Amino acid sequence: MTGADGNTELEEAESKLCKASKEELALKPLASRGEKTAFLSAVIFTSGSLLIHGSRVSASVSTQNEFLAKAVSDAAQSLTGKAAEVSRVGKTSEVLISDAVELLGECRVLNSESWVVCDGIDKALTRERADAAAFVRGAYLGGGSLIVPKYHLEFSFGKKTIAEDFAALILRFGIKTELTAHRGRAVVYTKDSEHISDCLALMGGVKAVLSLNSIMAARQMSAHINRQQNCDLYNIDKQITTGLNQCAYLKELDLSVVSQGLKEAAQMRLAHPDYSYEQLAALLGITKSGLKNRLRRLKEIYERGGV
Repeated sequence: MTGADGNTELEEAESKLCKASKEELALKPLASRGEKTAFLSAVIFTSGSLLIHGSRVSASVSTQNEFLAKAVSDAAQSLTGKAAEVSRVGKTSEVLISDAVELLGECRVLNSESWVVCDGIDKALTRERADAAAFVRGAYLGGGSLIVPKYHLEFSFGKKTIAEDFAALILRFGIKTELTAHRGRAVVYTKDSEHISDCLALMGGVKAVLSLNSIMAARQMSAHINRQQNCDLYNIDKQITTGLNQCAYLKELDLSVVSQGLKEAAQMRLAHPDYSYEQLAALLGITKSGLKNRLRRLKEIYERGGV
């Protein structure tokens, strides 16, 4: 990708990556019961709420990702044998899982005996790699975001203790993160592009990883070109400054009293103050070092006050 069209194409790819990655991951099948419970647990911890009516407890998940709404509904129905209620208002879908005490207990979101909301991630829920990956995927879909080209991946949780457990969970896979607070929520984040790529790969976002790597390569190439252009501009500026400085003292010399070789070098420089040493040497039919020696000798003559 080069030029204005290339930059526009790259910026479009960057802006679409978060949405595209979430669509890809929401459509990824959950194979086992363990994956489904881990996935639902993470989604509820990040974007869900519990509704208590007397002796009944329901779980609700709100999302603007219709694919996630379907994934949550399908997983809940698979685990409970009962269909979840899905409604849509504007761009927002809401999945309501009624009579969910047993499901919430299995997902380690609620202590089904004391009805106390869990304040951490149960290690048994993510002991297997596939289950851990499903939990991370659910956390990203429920409360995560990806910003490129700043390379910022984050996961937002309602409780700091859960965020701390989540940071420890993905550290198992070599993904180092930081923890901060934002608008009353605990946020786990990383700005390392390699860790972001590893996290997307862990979640199963194959297309997202390929897209991110392509963007990273394009950005690196663009940065290299910019550095090269800046270097070239610096060298040109330096070349012109050198030429003008040389012309300043050459104009004050009496060239009629110097050797023919020095005279030709001086006249060539005066005629072409913006030329590089290579260009001047080529016009004179001498080497670059030979030209530099002649100009150096001319400067010495000037500094002595004449021949």
